Amino acid sequence: MGRIFLILFVLLAAAAGAAYSAFNMQAEQYKDRFIEGTFINDMNVGNMTAAEVEAVIRDRVENYSLDLIFEGNVRETLSMEDIGFAYESDNKVVEILSSQNKNDWIRAKFGETSSYTVGENYIYDEEKLRSALMNLPEMKEENQTQPTDAHMAMGEDHRLTIIPETDGNAIDPEPVYEALKKAVEEGQREVDVTSLGVYSHAKVRADDEALNLQVNDLNTYLDVVVTYKLYDGSEKVLDKDTTYKWLSVKEDDPDYYYFNVDVVYDKCVKYIAKLAKKYDYSYDTITFHTTLQGDKSYPVELSGHIIDQAEEAKALYQQILSRTSAEREPLYSVSTDRDGSFGGTYVEVDIEAQHVWFYQNGACVWDSDCVSGTGTDEDRETPKGIFDIYTKETDRTLKGAPDPVTKKPSYESFVHYWMPFYEGCGLHDATWRSDFGGDIYISGGSHGCVNLPFSKAESLYGLVEVGTPVIVH
Repeated sequence: MGRIFLILFVLLAAAAGAAYSAFNMQAEQYKDRFIEGTFINDMNVGNMTAAEVEAVIRDRVENYSLDLIFEGNVRETLSMEDIGFAYESDNKVVEILSSQNKNDWIRAKFGETSSYTVGENYIYDEEKLRSALMNLPEMKEENQTQPTDAHMAMGEDHRLTIIPETDGNAIDPEPVYEALKKAVEEGQREVDVTSLGVYSHAKVRADDEALNLQVNDLNTYLDVVVTYKLYDGSEKVLDKDTTYKWLSVKEDDPDYYYFNVDVVYDKCVKYIAKLAKKYDYSYDTITFHTTLQGDKSYPVELSGHIIDQAEEAKALYQQILSRTSAEREPLYSVSTDRDGSFGGTYVEVDIEAQHVWFYQNGACVWDSDCVSGTGTDEDRETPKGIFDIYTKETDRTLKGAPDPVTKKPSYESFVHYWMPFYEGCGLHDATWRSDFGGDIYISGGSHGCVNLPFSKAESLYGLVEVGTPVIVH
């Protein structure tokens, strides 16, 4: 019985020893390998050496590349070589292997697992990254177009248009570089450059409200047409072919036109001055062709057409400010026309010949002998010069100056037809006379008036009008 028990004991001891030996042998193989069920960075590394795990991590890291997406969905790739990218072990894998209990292999047989995380450490060269970025075609200045703002342009028709903006493809490199650094450091493999807001875009676009208001207002100004009607029947047109030059342009922006009120006023002043220089004329004597004595010169008040430059410049400026077209006759400081022909219609009184003519449209339609003012009395002489009939009356009693003593008029004469041309002197009938012409006037003349036979005065009264020139010589 004891012998049997001994044999059984020996057999059990042998079996236990064999089992222990087998356990140790199994455990020994995990001396330099990871036990099954071990995970590092979510990777099953069971039965792998530390070197093998490092190799897998290195391979995974060093297959790194970075894609950049530009406008137009253009994709560029930076390889690890481009940026000096490389794996750098921190020995954490070896430390994990060294710290494992090789005898824990048995637990793994029953499904127990262990998980670890190590840094997938790497390095990169920032200067290489910058250089690689800047060498991409999209980042080179010669391949980039700077944006241009929408702006005004003066057309050949001298009206303004809006040239639309262009956004170009210029890129601000610094934000892109910073985004790449962040992507590399975080292991990202793609950067959408279009989402970084690095493209330079036009600040002023064609639909800009202020730009459109400015262009519309200036075109309204340019569309103003001022037509000057000159005294000689000619016209002078002021329009955008001239006024477009009156717009101002910003010194720092040659594409920006604006209306400078001071400049435009100055241009109006100069325009009117130029108009006056061309069309103004004046004179203070005229030459009259007499019926019997040839040409005679007569002094007259300043006559002709002289533009009132100051007032007309103001008027033109206001016209332009109102943005309305118009026909204008210039404002004149002098506007009389006595060219010596008097339009062919006038009364001529020849003192020496004691005769009167009425010319109408250049033809003599009436004439008569007369008696003018007394030639031997300066106070009673008929005034010589150029005058106008300033009124017409019938049945008028003419009175002389009152006597200082009696206060009675020096004379009273009733006339049927009264046509005064200078103060108390005029053309009229003189029924108290039977003779006219000759040398009566020398000592028996009038008090300064031009006496006419009744029938002649009557017919002349029906021909002349208020304003008809009277030339006495």
